[in-house]
Amino acid sequence: MDISDQLKERRQALKPGQNAPVLQSLEQYWQTLRHAQQLPARTEIAPSKIDRALPHAFILQRVAPGTARFRVAGQRLHDLLKMDARGMPLTTLFQAEARDQVQNLLEAAFTGPAIVSIPLASPGTMLRPPLTGTMLLLPLRDRENNATRMLGALVTDQDGGTRPRRFIIPQGARIRHEPIGVQLATTQLIPRVHAKGPDAARPALKLVVNNG
Repeated sequence: MDISDQLKERRQALKPGQNAPVLQSLEQYWQTLRHAQQLPARTEIAPSKIDRALPHAFILQRVAPGTARFRVAGQRLHDLLKMDARGMPLTTLFQAEARDQVQNLLEAAFTGPAIVSIPLASPGTMLRPPLTGTMLLLPLRDRENNATRMLGALVTDQDGGTRPRRFIIPQGARIRHEPIGVQLATTQLIPRVHAKGPDAARPALKLVVNNG
């Protein structure tokens, strides 16, 4: 095996979503917090225990079926979006054609509950190179034992450049969906309403309070 083959194997081994160290360490930490028949609680997440993953990590709050907003977002998400992600919906990271699929996967992670890992791609242009990565979603419970929070992380194979990036889910990509098999309380949420008018494309930012 020559040097080029060795480098190729190394890149494949470190491909996000397969053996990405940040995602592995975050999931391992999440697994250590699991209790019998229970998800980890949002209040159990200690930033000092996931310092390696913090720039890539985020916490979502489910606000309607298929919809969740960033309550906490690491610097990496700011770098990709070129704006503060807090208060924005998860679908802000995605191109329009991918958003329905993302909402379905997000809802599967909450209601399963399930671990979900999504391969990502941001197509290149004349001004920016193509970008690939993976998003990991790990459900959390709130004080009422409902899965209304999500610990996650997003890693990419390189920097996103100087312009905002939006992702798609590559056609035929292998998506990890691993049901956890725990009992949850029944969560009642108002069904998602499709907004109309000039504010429909971008929900307003709001103050986020971390209270569970």
